[in-house]
Amino acid sequence: MPRNLYSPRLSDDVVCLLYQEAKRRRMPMTRLADELLRKGLAAGGNPEVRSGSPGNDSIVMQFPEAA
Repeated sequence: MPRNLYSPRLSDDVVCLLYQEAKRRRMPMTRLADELLRKGLAAGGNPEVRSGSPGNDSIVMQFPEAA
């Protein structure tokens, strides 16, 4: 079953910076972007971000104010 998830377009300058940083760290750009987004969201204090089950690419976000 195909999943239709929203895939936002990143600015060209952000993509260039991600590419350079991923190359410096010797890791895939997607993994770096995922890591940076998770850390940023967790540091924001609003949503709780955690990985899904092992091997699952899903992100579970819980918003306390929505409960």
